Amino acid sequence: MTRSVDVLLGMRPRFVACALVAGFVSSASAHEPQFQPPSPFAMTAPSVGDAKPGHAVPAYATSSRIVAIEGGALVIDADSGWLIRTDLAGAPLAHLAIGIDAGTLAYDPIAKRAYVADRRGDRIVVVTIGTELAIATTWATPAEPYGVALAPDRSTLFATMIADRALVAYDVASGKERWRTALDPEPRGISIAADGAHAAIAMLGAGVIDQVELKQHKLARLPIAQRPAMTEDQRGAFAVNYLGDHLIATALQIERPAADNRNEGHYGGSPFPPIGHVLAFVDDHGKGATAETNINEPRAIAWDTAHDAIYVVGMATDSILQVAHGSQVDVHLGLTGSLGTRCGADGLAIDPDGNVLVWCSFPRLVVKVTVGDTLVAKSGPELVASNLDAKQHLGLVMFHTADFNVSFAGGMSCGNCHLDGRSDGTSWLIHEQRLQTPMLAGRLVGTAPYKWDGGAKDLTTSLRATIDRLGGDGLSQKHLAALVAYLEAMPAVRAPTRDRAAVARGKELFESAELGCTQCHDGPKLTDRQRHKLGGGTFDTPSLIGIAASAPYFHDGSAPTLDTLLRDHGAVHGMAGEATGVLGDAQRADVVAFLETL
Repeated sequence: MTRSVDVLLGMRPRFVACALVAGFVSSASAHEPQFQPPSPFAMTAPSVGDAKPGHAVPAYATSSRIVAIEGGALVIDADSGWLIRTDLAGAPLAHLAIGIDAGTLAYDPIAKRAYVADRRGDRIVVVTIGTELAIATTWATPAEPYGVALAPDRSTLFATMIADRALVAYDVASGKERWRTALDPEPRGISIAADGAHAAIAMLGAGVIDQVELKQHKLARLPIAQRPAMTEDQRGAFAVNYLGDHLIATALQIERPAADNRNEGHYGGSPFPPIGHVLAFVDDHGKGATAETNINEPRAIAWDTAHDAIYVVGMATDSILQVAHGSQVDVHLGLTGSLGTRCGADGLAIDPDGNVLVWCSFPRLVVKVTVGDTLVAKSGPELVASNLDAKQHLGLVMFHTADFNVSFAGGMSCGNCHLDGRSDGTSWLIHEQRLQTPMLAGRLVGTAPYKWDGGAKDLTTSLRATIDRLGGDGLSQKHLAALVAYLEAMPAVRAPTRDRAAVARGKELFESAELGCTQCHDGPKLTDRQRHKLGGGTFDTPSLIGIAASAPYFHDGSAPTLDTLLRDHGAVHGMAGEATGVLGDAQRADVVAFLETL
């Protein structure tokens, strides 16, 4: 089976992402003495919690990749696409193929049924959990289901749709859709309030939590609090958890795209890591607070309702954070501990004894963390082979590695900016220019040269330049080759569902000589791979694959939507050809519909 430990070979021993270990500050000081690593947990504003713990939220009301069940755990592995039942030691008991890149699951302990999101198959798979795992039925969904959660009374299943940007409610008894409501772009995990009145949805690309009132299906956008005296973007919320009836917690990253001008060759204009991480608290009225944390690429949070403790883990940090009195006004740092393996943690569950089960996606095993005076981790056996070959898998681990070889002070990984293989939607200050993070998924093979100016002849050259901008010491040829192999294996993002007639009309316009779009955007990846003078500079023609998920647009991100781009209202002019003067509103909408299906 593919192992992830090979990522350590040939790399410096300072391998840890933003962790407080002996020698870290002195090692960082050799680069830049002013830099201090982030603390495990420190509130940056007064808590918005209550005087008493919040009402218990059942585990099935929050989406997760792993759940504790009688006698062990149930895991949905995105890599292999397997649903796996384990015993208390994490050893496999049964498995069932669901689909590669599967989303999350919810488990009904009364009916003994699991509801699993088949992300690529556009279905909810209902599985009977027993000695064997068996598919009871499947429900068709809109494009790309991901987060699933049951209502507290277990009569309704709620599911988020990434590509189609929707929350859909299903009747559990019949599997029929009850209603759906639109969400903001890039929804991920979901949690239902203890009283069943609201759903909270984590958003990958915006500093808000989408909250849906479940009786009237009304959407509210709850802003995540900015840290005092900071100008920053908030990105990368994969998981969310209700802490009672009214308080919500999510973990995400904060970005400073123009933090400093002391070193123009680095992202954000500073040699220091321009990305940090926070645990954010928001109540139903939009009042919020954040706490700095050192969990890099946070992917999972879980709330132990019996002890009012929050746990947080991340893909790029092989440690676990406990936050005590999580739902209360005196929330504070609890325990911290190591997971004991290069984990790639993206799932958490609380077992009946108050211990924590962690899904480690790199070695594909369960780590049980025993909670006492300290956090003690013990790994179970590897459960399933990776869908990736050994080289690609090493690249996957490298993609989510934050150490000195990749970035200054080990503060950043590739996965920080390229969330889920996509873009964080941020335009970074580099050499007095604002340059947007490009999408990677499905866009790299056959699209050289790379970088916005087309200055990198191949991916290896591009990666070396990126690591240099991040202030990293550099990767070995072996690890660069592995990273290239993984990036080239990334599938394209899913396109949203659009009206077929509108798409056909938009395609005809796009390909027309009158608009001239195909003069640059042609071929299998819709790029001529040439450089053109636009907006006072020379820029490489980007691929249009997955363009619906890559807003904002232009190299500087100055066009927030495709409609803005086609109206020529961004900072770059001329790229839209004659569209501004030729297209009416209806035609422009048709072209947008076509582009969004690419």
